[in-house]
Formats: sequence, C-alpha cells, structure tokens
Amino acid sequence: MLSSIEKIIFLKKVPFFQDMTIEQLKSLAALCEEEIFEEDQRIFNQGDPGGALYMVVSGKVGIEQEAKRKGSFIRLASLGANTYFGEMTLFDNSARSAAAVALQDTLTLSLRHEPLVALARQNSELSLKLINVLSQRLRDANQQVAALTRAKPRALHKLYDALD
Repeated sequence: MLSSIEKIIFLKKVPFFQDMTIEQLKSLAALCEEEIFEEDQRIFNQGDPGGALYMVVSGKVGIEQEAKRKGSFIRLASLGANTYFGEMTLFDNSARSAAAVALQDTLTLSLRHEPLVALARQNSELSLKLINVLSQRLRDANQQVAALTRAKPRALHKLYDALD
C-alpha cells in the first residue's frame, strides 16, 4: 500500500497532474485507489463502460484495439511507470474505445468519475487544470494524425474529396 505522501509524489511525476499544486495533488491522492493486476490480466475490455483514469505506478500495460479479424488485436501503445490511460472516458462514462491488459504484474492508481467530478465542483482551479491537460492531449493527438498523413497530403485530400 502506498502512503498518502507516496501517492502525492507519484502523481506529481504523471504528466496528467504535473502542473497541479501540492494541495490539489493531496486532494486527488485521497481519491486514488490502488489496483494490482497480474501479468496477462485484462484491466478493461474494448466496449466496457468507462469512467476511470488509470496511472501506472509499476509494471507495464498494453493498450489494444480489436482488429477486423475477430480475436486478433492491434497494439496501440505499451505504457510503463508514470504514464496514464483511460482519460477519454473519465468525464462522460462512454464505452472504452480500446482494451487495456497488464503485460507484467502491474500496480495502478485509479481515479473514478464520481469522486473526481465532486472534487472538481468544489475546486474550480483544479477543473481548469484538468481541462488544460485534456486540451493538450487532444492537440497532441491532432499532431500525431497530421504527422501520419504528411507523406502525400494533397493526394490523400483528393482521394477523400473524391469519396463524397
């Protein structure tokens, strides 16, 4: 079990929370739940209800999406310590767009929707910082998409326009 101080120190290392004050981290640490997953254990499946953010304390997690061929998966990312996943469904409880599986014995901290929303309602500064982090994450995703389509963007645009 991690102590409150260890949770605060850990949260400060996670990019999602690194710009938060110690007081904000203290409030968040109180909401975090420790979860241990054994190697090859599913943390959640694609299509499962969301509503929780996970942070990897130790171990390794694979983010996978089911391929068109039933039963096979595409690895989207492998995440180690001080990383996070599941943020897309943190506020809207939508279905998971990918699955997460422990690639090694893994310790996570999870932050659930309901307690986080209650805290955000009480602390507007915390809410603004969370919005900033999620906005940056969206900008990063847009840049990745742009980088993947830079090879021949005009040709891709013409093909896309021809589909209309």
